[in-house]
Amino acid sequence: MIKRIISTILAAAVIASVAVGSSRERAAATIGGTTVATAAGAGVFPAGASFNGIELAGGTFGVGTNSTSTGTANGDLELQLNGNSIIGLSQWITVSGWITQATLNADGTITMNGTGTLDMGDGTAPTGGLALVANLSVSGIQVTIGGTALPMLPRSDGYISIE
Repeated sequence: MIKRIISTILAAAVIASVAVGSSRERAAATIGGTTVATAAGAGVFPAGASFNGIELAGGTFGVGTNSTSTGTANGDLELQLNGNSIIGLSQWITVSGWITQATLNADGTITMNGTGTLDMGDGTAPTGGLALVANLSVSGIQVTIGGTALPMLPRSDGYISIE
């Protein structure tokens, strides 16, 4: 379980470093109105949070996306949630996705859309090609995958940057 947490944090760090390491000045000169969103963090769900019958405890997330003023975007998102199954076993749910559209909202949040894959971590095959919507704010991330909303994962560690 520790290896999974460490690999998720490392994957998020790689995504964030690629997004931050790219030359924003060069990108802004090429495409006016560029918005860059990077995030790598972890959080704890409030009591009672669940998804598809799994009682959620917490999770980690990584986001790296670059969008234009026209709404087109390129980026990645990964979200790993940990919890307990109905029979009390530890279960990891993974949502990964490719961001193709993003909108910077007036309140400073960003709404990202794309296609995602959901792996319930229960031994069944992951489901791909699902509609993905993620709302990122400085306080956390809320993801909807395949039309089903997951509870908002509040950030208690890490960082979120929307510029």
